[in-house]
Amino acid sequence: MPDYDDNYVSGCHGTVAEQLDEAYYDDRSDADDDMEKGRIKFPKNKLYGRDKELGVLRQLYGAMATNNSDERADDGAAREGTRISFAGSSPSNIDSRVVFLSGYSGVGKSALVAEFINQIQQEYNNSAANDGSSPVLHFSGKYTQQSSGAAPFSAVSEVFGNIVSSLVNGQQRSEEEKKYTRSLCTKIWKKIQSSGVIGPDTDGNEVLIEIFPLLRPLLDGSFANNKKLQRMESMSNVEDREKKGEPTMNAVKESTSELLTLIASSLQRPLILFLDDLQWADGPSMELLLFLLANDTQLKNLMFICAYRSNEVGVDHPFANIMTKVTESRGQLVAKVDLFSLSQEAISLFIADSIGMEEVDSVAELVEVIYPKTMGNIFCVMQALEELVRKNALYYDIMCFEWRWTVDKVELANQVSADVVETIKDKIKGLSTDIQRLLSVMAFIPQSVDVPVLKELLMNDEDNSLDENKIASLLKEASEDGMLMWSTESRNYVFSHDRIREASREYVVEEDRDKMLRHMADVLQRLGKGSKMEWCLYTAVDLLNSLPPDKVDVADLIKLNLRVSKIARSRGSPEKENMLLRESLERLQPFKWNNYDQSLEVYNAVIASECNLGNGDSMSTAIDEVLDHAKSLQDKFSAYFAMVQHLRISKEYRTAAHEGVKVLNMYSYNIPLQPTKIDLIREKMKLRLAFKSRSYASLLKLPIIEDPIFELFNQVCWDALFSGQPRLLMVVAWTAIRRAIEKGVERHLPHMLVALGTLLGKKGNIKAANEIGNVALTVSENFRDNKADYSSTRFANYAGIIFYLQSFRSGVDILHQCYKDLRFVGRFEPALGSQLNYIYAYFAAGYQMGTIFESKLLVVDEFCKSIDKSGFAASFQIHRQFAMNLRQRSDHPTLLSGPAFQQDTALANMSDQARKMTLRDASIFRLELAFIFNDSECMAEMLETLSGYPFEDQVISRFYIRACFMGLAAFSLAEKNYHAIGNKCLKYFRRMKKLGSTNAPPAYFFIAALKKPTKKAFTTAIDSCREASMPHLEAMARERYAMFLLTRNELELANSCLTSAYWLYFDWGAHGKSLSLAREYPFLKTAKRAKGTGTGTGSHVSSRSGTATAKSAVSGSVQNSGGIYKRQGTFNYNSTMSSRELIKKR
Repeated sequence: MPDYDDNYVSGCHGTVAEQLDEAYYDDRSDADDDMEKGRIKFPKNKLYGRDKELGVLRQLYGAMATNNSDERADDGAAREGTRISFAGSSPSNIDSRVVFLSGYSGVGKSALVAEFINQIQQEYNNSAANDGSSPVLHFSGKYTQQSSGAAPFSAVSEVFGNIVSSLVNGQQRSEEEKKYTRSLCTKIWKKIQSSGVIGPDTDGNEVLIEIFPLLRPLLDGSFANNKKLQRMESMSNVEDREKKGEPTMNAVKESTSELLTLIASSLQRPLILFLDDLQWADGPSMELLLFLLANDTQLKNLMFICAYRSNEVGVDHPFANIMTKVTESRGQLVAKVDLFSLSQEAISLFIADSIGMEEVDSVAELVEVIYPKTMGNIFCVMQALEELVRKNALYYDIMCFEWRWTVDKVELANQVSADVVETIKDKIKGLSTDIQRLLSVMAFIPQSVDVPVLKELLMNDEDNSLDENKIASLLKEASEDGMLMWSTESRNYVFSHDRIREASREYVVEEDRDKMLRHMADVLQRLGKGSKMEWCLYTAVDLLNSLPPDKVDVADLIKLNLRVSKIARSRGSPEKENMLLRESLERLQPFKWNNYDQSLEVYNAVIASECNLGNGDSMSTAIDEVLDHAKSLQDKFSAYFAMVQHLRISKEYRTAAHEGVKVLNMYSYNIPLQPTKIDLIREKMKLRLAFKSRSYASLLKLPIIEDPIFELFNQVCWDALFSGQPRLLMVVAWTAIRRAIEKGVERHLPHMLVALGTLLGKKGNIKAANEIGNVALTVSENFRDNKADYSSTRFANYAGIIFYLQSFRSGVDILHQCYKDLRFVGRFEPALGSQLNYIYAYFAAGYQMGTIFESKLLVVDEFCKSIDKSGFAASFQIHRQFAMNLRQRSDHPTLLSGPAFQQDTALANMSDQARKMTLRDASIFRLELAFIFNDSECMAEMLETLSGYPFEDQVISRFYIRACFMGLAAFSLAEKNYHAIGNKCLKYFRRMKKLGSTNAPPAYFFIAALKKPTKKAFTTAIDSCREASMPHLEAMARERYAMFLLTRNELELANSCLTSAYWLYFDWGAHGKSLSLAREYPFLKTAKRAKGTGTGTGSHVSSRSGTATAKSAVSGSVQNSGGIYKRQGTFNYNSTMSSRELIKKR
């Protein structure tokens, strides 16, 4: 350590009282004779010049506490002293609030938040709602400038650690508080147990424990059994957890959001979370924060206060982007509070209070010196006052019992430094050598540490190590000197301010610094065992990375970077992983490939990381390096695979398939890029020989193996499918199956089988497709633990194969679960694809619609927008508008033009390919609406549009809806030129029916009834719809049957069918259609539901006979029409359905 400066005056001290609250640098207490000792004691529990900003926070919280969503924070003058009501809130209905709090370092952001919390706590304690507990819960977390040396999500981890410390570990003051927190823990635990996201044995529960290990006692219920917790922690170590699966960022977001939701909903008062210094937050924290703050549909009863240094967050800073997006998303639920320097009047009052002067004017000379130097920054003012004390320019006169200064303003000004860091470094010079060592060590640790860890870090070879009692004494002494303060949340001493940490880091000379950092890194590596101490490894590698190459063992440092990068990846932080891998690569450059194995490991890890992050240029450079220097094909495989994968990510499917085949051919497979028919015959014969007269079911008996080449086989097959290369797909798939028969089954084989089955289904070989699909489903059960692969296989299987023969209802719930699982693991495109198939199957099955269903579509739509998937968003908007058109009364129900979707506007803003696909989807649903609402003109237009698309679709449920209503519409129109379309659809469903499809009969018999209308044809169609539980098709069939019966003058049965159709439409959720029927047939307005009817079960009035219920409906029609219902005539079925042309006869 450097020697004392000559200017240092021995015996002069700054503030010495111990800090008790981390929010206040000035919150210190000491003996009552502080003044007599000549030490400044800064005021505590008093806020200067922040009434307006404090009022904004109080109003925001008050709006939540009273559950008045219309009350908003206002940047205008706040009513100081306005009381907050704590009665009548419903936590589940209170929208969360967000406050962005900005200001320079030392301006008083933390002090403002602390005073705000203190005021609302005091008001609650004095309110009628006070039950003796402490229900205004608040927790904080703080990022540090050393973010590179901190674990991912460091401040969020701190918040969760504080929550557990407060609620689970019982850091309460009174028995009432302990009783309250025990009850609250039990309440939260019960909610966790019933949660499908983070409940016991769920992936979300495991993810949270992996990322935030301090949450374990709350998530596994072990808060009631400390022995269990200790046992589980003792079993945990970094090496074991590195072998587990890697949670995705989305899994972290979904799980964290769920936990905060459960905690906040368990509270009677809004939960306050304060995150400080967000300008230093790491990338994963930024992503998580955006998700939490912009999530206005789930998080309730929670107030976020996000503080940052305004001078360090420019327009290009990631946090600036977060603030913009959150403000756009949440609107008036977001408040922006800017803290500026205090006025000279406020500083005058502060200085007067600090040195015990009753008259503010008496310190005017001091203020005139200090204010220009500090610009009203409260922290800088305190440092300036202490500097004057150290230099004896400001002293306490023990004769007069008051503070005095004898020099003039000019000399006073010369004694005050304009650089606060230099001022603090000057103060450090006056401290003991041991305290200097202590501060220097602590300055390089990005989080608070306890005494045992400090003891290890302070050991050195000079045999002047300190015991724990001595270290505790030094910590207290440093606190008394104003350098540290006691954190009531972390239960450790921390720096009073970031500028003190900065000064302590700079105080160490370079030679001593390198030696100290090496020693600290060695100690931290030794301590980095177990989940709670994992942060030690992040800090250790960061310290070593900061040293020059000649000061470290480069090979060992590369190993450490690789190790910690794997931990970062397993903790959902690919950015941290990438940073550490790039550090490894930089250290490797001077002697790359001298150590072949290590170089290959580093480059392969870099390739995978860059590909994952979409950094194509960096990935390509690393790939070239591996391909130039790797010694074997096996060593080059990862580079080749990443190259193909990057092409696929770029949606260059054809090129990706061909490049993948080239790699496969390096393994002596000789697969042609453009297979001929002869190639297909040859490969098919090879497959038959390999099967030895066995079926695909024989794959179920094969052993499970690990073989990375199967992932490439799988990718090439899907790329070939997406790029329209069926022959190539079959050759590659058959080759992979032969390899499986020879070696065994690998986890990517089921998904590859689905690609083959999907192709066979499109080509009409339904039987073979179904066989392969069932085998793929069964084989995939061996890999359930890999949620991404398992769910992707199930989704693709149901979407492209299983629904050919099995009912849509059998797969609806499965597809929705696949969506949730794939979204959870961050596989967004297949997740949204699964949800699309869920919606198509939902519509095809005729499940009930309504506002709840529409709100679910809206949530998915918003999710699509949040991840920039506009194509998917358009599809969900079409579905929601379709449902709304059916539910609501509309003058133009066949137009997709409403609050959910504006077709013309949407199509105009799309690329050609996106417009083509969106037009197809919109036309399918407009055609269904046209048929339901009998709009012949729209039916004709949609038939013309859809005829321009190939009569195939690998999404079975979508093609079902399309073919069904194309057939129905074609035979509903008078123009016979559309009958060819109808016959084509009829032929398709006839074939599917013969193959055993449970979905085909309703569509087939209904289309057949419209082609050749007879009573038998309609009753068969109606019965088929009812047996298949398709109430929407049954409603339409009954309505068309009624029209047919009217032509035959069978009035009672016609009205009975209309009544049944009316209620079936109603139960389906097509209220707009029911209203339309009631307007056309007034007797339906008073028609009663037949006994025993239900939603979608088909248990309506029999279509074969007129029962008492049917007669009752007719009786109603007579009363409504004022006489006997005499609508007799012949019915021209191929006429314009919208006009229902009846040729009446009197």
